[in-house]
Amino acid sequence: MGRLSGPRRLSGTVPVGLGDAPPFREPWQAKAFALAVLLHREGHFTWDAWVRTLAEEIAAFPQRAGEDAELAYHRQFLAALETIVANTGLAKPEAMQARKMAWRQAYLNTPHGHAVDLAAAGEPHVDEARDHDLEPQRAPIAISPARGAG
Repeated sequence: MGRLSGPRRLSGTVPVGLGDAPPFREPWQAKAFALAVLLHREGHFTWDAWVRTLAEEIAAFPQRAGEDAELAYHRQFLAALETIVANTGLAKPEAMQARKMAWRQAYLNTPHGHAVDLAAAGEPHVDEARDHDLEPQRAPIAISPARGAG
């Protein structure tokens, strides 16, 4: 059987195609979609369960004011994927949150222009040009004199 190119037809009647737009703006969006399909195909959840979970996420957390519709959908998609992974016992919510925090820390520790590597999560980024003290400051940065007093 040959490869498909261009729009496909489902049930021989409905054309399914992407037109000129790419299906995903960012690689992570494609990876999230592929993971949902893979977990379904491996039998971790039914497609009906996935559709219900995604619909519940969309209803509970709709598009925010000023939020791009496509970005809102992918935010909801990722949250639904996290929910179904937790609900099926594939990963504990605490473990997923810890991994998210590790990736955030790796991002913060990675010098500008370098690829983010999870191994960097435990290695603080050293920048000799600046002292990055990320502790919250309890004192004001500056105090302005009162205007009109005097």
